[in-house]
Amino acid sequence: MSKAYPSNLTRVQYEFISEMIPEPKPGGRKREVDMWSVLNAIF
Repeated sequence: MSKAYPSNLTRVQYEFISEMIPEPKPGGRKREVDMWSVLNAIF
């Protein structure tokens, strides 16, 4: 678990923007990371 920062998205905020995140491509490996964690790392 990562440290909580003020810039982290809440789950409600993530649900709002998650529709803009493309789905993984078919035939590839499943995602091993949580996209919420990835976005928090970017912000």
